[in-house]
Amino acid sequence: MKKRDKRKNKPKNISVIVTSIFDGSFLTSYTKKMMEEGVVDRTRIIVIPDRKSPHELYQKCQILKDFGFNINCPTLEEQEEYLKKLGAIYNIVPYDSDNRRNIGYLMAYDSGDEIVISIDDDNYPIEGTNFYKEHTVVGSGETRQNVVHNPNGWFNNCSLLKFRNTGVVYPRGYPYFARFSEDQIEEKNSEVDVHINTGLWLKEPDVDAITWLGVKPYASSFSNRSVVLSKNTWTTINTQNTGLNKAVIPSYWFVKMGYTLSGLPIDRYGDIFSGYFAQTCVKHLGYGIRIGSPIVKHIRNSHNHLKDIQQELGCITVLEDLLQWLTEVKLDGSTYTESYLSLAYQMEDAVQKFDGFVWNTATRGYFHHLAYCMRVWVNTIKTVDGEKTIALKNYNKNNRVVKNRRKIVRSKNGSPKIKLLKTVSNSKRTKTPKRKGAIYLHKNQ
Repeated sequence: MKKRDKRKNKPKNISVIVTSIFDGSFLTSYTKKMMEEGVVDRTRIIVIPDRKSPHELYQKCQILKDFGFNINCPTLEEQEEYLKKLGAIYNIVPYDSDNRRNIGYLMAYDSGDEIVISIDDDNYPIEGTNFYKEHTVVGSGETRQNVVHNPNGWFNNCSLLKFRNTGVVYPRGYPYFARFSEDQIEEKNSEVDVHINTGLWLKEPDVDAITWLGVKPYASSFSNRSVVLSKNTWTTINTQNTGLNKAVIPSYWFVKMGYTLSGLPIDRYGDIFSGYFAQTCVKHLGYGIRIGSPIVKHIRNSHNHLKDIQQELGCITVLEDLLQWLTEVKLDGSTYTESYLSLAYQMEDAVQKFDGFVWNTATRGYFHHLAYCMRVWVNTIKTVDGEKTIALKNYNKNNRVVKNRRKIVRSKNGSPKIKLLKTVSNSKRTKTPKRKGAIYLHKNQ
């Protein structure tokens, strides 16, 4: 008889990750929930301040700490010291960026906490719901779940919400080529080991700026129905109200933004890119992605939607091509680390074949740099785990070496800067033709 794993039913430790440049008043709602659900003794909140974070944020964290809550709010100096110990990651985590969230992910992973919950500082748990306990599904092993499949390959998260005075609403990052297509949702009940849990949002849902200007949706209620995606059904995943099994973290680097491609800024989609990359690895390894509860109330910080459109349009355009490739790619590897490396190398090659008005030398260079950063992230995880790191030379699965393609240094103001210099050269071990146009970005990060 197979022995029962006693660890499965043992309460799991939880890390909640958030970045903020505000006063931290939102934290009270999360500590209150800890007490309501009886998880104070096994839950920590890791707050990552940035250069614009006010003194009040540190004060709020200290007050909650004095009340007995496990709150970690590292100063900028402590963040710098922590990153420096981990190697090249120090050079690719800029200030004044959501990318600082990566520090929180690393600290959570380093701590050994089995469940990681990513939130935004304008999300608030709702009374009468089990915020923490709903997210623990990602550490519960196989559970009975309603699994949905759509022949068109996509599931609209917002279909689980009811909206006031609007038609169909799609979440930020949902590809436009898949919108307004005919859905034929099939559903069955199956045993699934869920590794990502995407909670949804009432009031102001997470939609793109185009939708905000054109529709201004208001989510009034939740259907009280959660579903798991089939292997061939995809959706968008952000960092608001998202639970992760610790094992996923090696594939969940928050992607760097802040470039300009074909005159379009690449910004505000770092979490969406990271969600799609992690989703690819989760599906490859046979785990599940759950959509629905817990629900939070989203009271958005002030936004200039016209400015947001300008910053989002480049990402929206790039995703239209990238996702059609990503949903078909076949990864190698039996772990999240191996799968993520496979994705990095294959993406680096794939973008060479993408064309269209946004795909030029700079755009392909941006994705080459993303692949490099993904390898840096893997090395950082390996360093935390005490494992041997991989070489960070820029090469791909065909062993074509990119010599001196990038040099990352710190500028005077402390933010990373990239210098990309030479071209691709073929190694002696391959007859693959040289890739075109391998002189890449000349752009501050």
